[in-house]
Amino acid sequence: MNSRLTTRRRRYAVATTAALVASLTAVGSAQAASGASDTKAVSYLNHVFHVPTAWTVVDLTADPHACVRFDQHAVYLGHPGTEQNCPPHLIGRTEALLVEPVASGTPVGTRINAIGHEIDAADTTVRVTGAYGTDQPSVRQIIAAAGLPTAAPSGPPAAAAAPRKLMAAPRTATASASAAAATVPASATSYAGQGFDACDAPSTDAMSAWMSASPYRAIGIYIGGSQRTCGQSNLTASWVQQEQSSGWHFMPLYVGVQAAGITNPAYQGASAADDAVQQATTLGFAPGSVLYYDMESYQSTYTGSVLAFLTAWTNELHAYGFNSGVYSSSNSGMKDLVANAGNSAYTMPDVVFDANWNGTADVNDPAIPAGYWANHQRVHQYASPSANQTYGGYSIGIDEDYLDVSVTSVPPSQSSEFFLGVRTSSGNWPGFTPMSGVGGVGVFKGSEAAITGMPDGTSQELGVGTDGNLYHAIRSAGGRLSGFAPLSGVGSPNMSARKAGIAGMPDGSSQVLAIGNDGNVYHEIRFANGSWSGFAPLPGVGSPNMSARAVAIAGMPDGSSQVLAIGNDGNVYHEIRFANGSWSGFAPLPSAGSPNMSARKAGIAGMPDGSSQVLAIGNDGNVYHEIRFANGSWSGFAPLPSAGSPNMAASAVAIAGMPNGSSQVLAIGNDGNVYHDIRLANGNWSGFAAVQGPYGSSTFPAQRAAIAGMPDGSSQVLATRS
Repeated sequence: MNSRLTTRRRRYAVATTAALVASLTAVGSAQAASGASDTKAVSYLNHVFHVPTAWTVVDLTADPHACVRFDQHAVYLGHPGTEQNCPPHLIGRTEALLVEPVASGTPVGTRINAIGHEIDAADTTVRVTGAYGTDQPSVRQIIAAAGLPTAAPSGPPAAAAAPRKLMAAPRTATASASAAAATVPASATSYAGQGFDACDAPSTDAMSAWMSASPYRAIGIYIGGSQRTCGQSNLTASWVQQEQSSGWHFMPLYVGVQAAGITNPAYQGASAADDAVQQATTLGFAPGSVLYYDMESYQSTYTGSVLAFLTAWTNELHAYGFNSGVYSSSNSGMKDLVANAGNSAYTMPDVVFDANWNGTADVNDPAIPAGYWANHQRVHQYASPSANQTYGGYSIGIDEDYLDVSVTSVPPSQSSEFFLGVRTSSGNWPGFTPMSGVGGVGVFKGSEAAITGMPDGTSQELGVGTDGNLYHAIRSAGGRLSGFAPLSGVGSPNMSARKAGIAGMPDGSSQVLAIGNDGNVYHEIRFANGSWSGFAPLPGVGSPNMSARAVAIAGMPDGSSQVLAIGNDGNVYHEIRFANGSWSGFAPLPSAGSPNMSARKAGIAGMPDGSSQVLAIGNDGNVYHEIRFANGSWSGFAPLPSAGSPNMAASAVAIAGMPNGSSQVLAIGNDGNVYHDIRLANGNWSGFAAVQGPYGSSTFPAQRAAIAGMPDGSSQVLATRS
């Protein structure tokens, strides 16, 4: 085993000379917005950025080959060059800025990718990309003090199409210039032969020259992650489509949190997968593609947390219809995967990408037995040359890889068992009853559970089948379960659902939301007589910045309903469907764009007084609560008491309004168990307590959980047990 595999974090100094900064206005030390005195002011296109004095300033016009890298403190000014001189295998991020002239059509505003540790801000003059390691507030302050807007933009980013959350089947491509999803087939991530990976995606000219002169036909590209170092100015949907058309194949790599930083494996692994799918979809990769997590070499003390993290990564990718790959060194990640391949506690990746610099261009590794990942499921990084390689006049710093990958089918999503339980008005939990799957014989994916109470004491349940269709069931007031039946129209190509919500209405009807495989939110009504209206897309939801990650819906006493959707920018959006059937249109929730509210999951409940209550999981894993008063004003988000405790960094949330003005909350903690909390009518909280599970279990390990308030003061819980 090559000892260099203990780390790939070799650091290269950026070549900066006096010539690089001569044309910049660095006006000595200046007082920054924070009040610090050890700063300098850097002027560019009538904006002044107050940055720490130690930061390097790099003029990209003077040196177009300078590598835009975010692992060291620097300000890069101008458009990055297409032929950057970047070394391979860089990893890591710290606070840095790229400031460039704004492209035509770029929406004004600021987006924050809290998972990817990146801020994208633009006005009519400049666009700023702010990277950060641990100090997001400082970068946000520098950007805001330079006069960039702090509000979220109203349109899609100009550099790439807005991402679409994909379901179990590929979406249908559209003619829209902003809808780049699924333009690259899953076969583009399969190949047998030599490849390479590079820190920065090369230019199209370099790729063309290497296609003609080099032995390589596959390239590893870094599509995102909080530890991605290089700026990726060339990497766009059009670049991927052009190179795929030219014969190139891809290894999309996502490099996020590393072993020592894993504190909540389930939440962090699923969040990384969410972001990876978003980035991959933006670049045009279709379901069935392999996405690789880059987990660098680590000590054996981290084995358990790494395996739990990678399990969440794989399960979440599978729920989106993408295949999972894992890159790691032969003597840490690969060794641990092999040792636990038969352990049912962990889900194995579909493809392994091992780093073993033995110089042999094949997929053999003594650490991986011949029968493991043996069906064309391996990539081997076999060398990292000390000098750049040059073909056709273009020099690139690379790692050398050999691929034997033939994995293109959409993976089966993890299935789970549905249980329905009642919490009596006195607070007792009599237990949970298993619900039969689709048609009495099928099983459900663990990707969704939704439930609502009805005025007549019945409840209605939703679940997503392993076929991607949405199924509906009814529990009578006496406790009899009807069994699940597919919703009319859900099996159409654009309605293979992943996320869904349901709300009971005062007139005995119910309303259903579902995110289709095109990322749009669809709405349907089940009338009191049992007939269905059929699904229709919500007005405005198909716009590029509203391709939803999650949805929720609540019925209100006046016959209206309120809808939540988490947009692809991480903000929580709210909309009203009035009793007459018209829609208000989506608007972002106040304060939802704050650093700790780039949300992953959300829930909403209607209250007897005409107010509604909203939950959202912030990017710190805490559960936040907000009230929309009957007059339409908002209270602002606040963390739930005790939500910050170690076992409450949540992966899912739900909320239900009760007849007495209280509300009840469910959250799945970082230990996988379901927890219950009550917000009393006076605004106090009871505190979270574990929900007892089925068959006498003291806890309830679940993938998803939902709660409904009932007219008699009881509540019903629907949960998918892992």
